[in-house]
Amino acid sequence: MSFSVPHRRIASNLLWTPQGIVRRPLVELDPCGRVLSVVSCPDPDRLPFVEFRSGLFVPDFPADFRAAFAALPPRLPLSESLPALLTPGRGVPVVISGIDYDTLRLTPAARIERV
Repeated sequence: MSFSVPHRRIASNLLWTPQGIVRRPLVELDPCGRVLSVVSCPDPDRLPFVEFRSGLFVPDFPADFRAAFAALPPRLPLSESLPALLTPGRGVPVVISGIDYDTLRLTPAARIERV
């Protein structure tokens, strides 16, 4: 008997992409953490089997995500600091919470979580 691993569906406040920030994303990930699809979803709590993570979803953060997060300059907006840090196709999916959503800067309460 064979069992397939279902794709994870994660909703968050924001999604970082090289093309810009996506608001209210619903991201589908394969078992390896690669993004399969992204759609905008205003009410993710009404959909079955959707995880919600508050913050900025970043698909390709460096594998040593805690050290990379600690090295982020707090005065720079994440839209400026993330492009040089990310490793497309080789990173891990994370959510950065505790950010200032207006300026996209880290606050003292900011933290990172691997998803």
